[in-house]
Amino acid sequence: MSQTTIKDPSLEPYFIGKDSHCYTVYETVSPKKKRLGKKLLKGEVLQDYEKPQGHYSTFGSALQRIAKEKLNREGKNYSSVRGYLEEWNKILTELKTLQNYKKL
Repeated sequence: MSQTTIKDPSLEPYFIGKDSHCYTVYETVSPKKKRLGKKLLKGEVLQDYEKPQGHYSTFGSALQRIAKEKLNREGKNYSSVRGYLEEWNKILTELKTLQNYKKL
């Protein structure tokens, strides 16, 4: 089965895969040496991998999932509710601009 891949800098580290059944949101994960629990051999390089985040019936619902993931990424801290909501609005505006292109 062939899959279409939809990548955009505003979505990173996420991207969307489309096949004949659904849209799948993927996250590109860069593994950290300390989380592997093993020593790397000399010259060994950690490879990025793609982690599925969910399957969606529409492109719009896949974009909404990415918005939620970007807002709540590990390691992001907000000093106020206002800051959290401002970041949410910023992400939504970026993704709605993409979604409204050609009325997707």
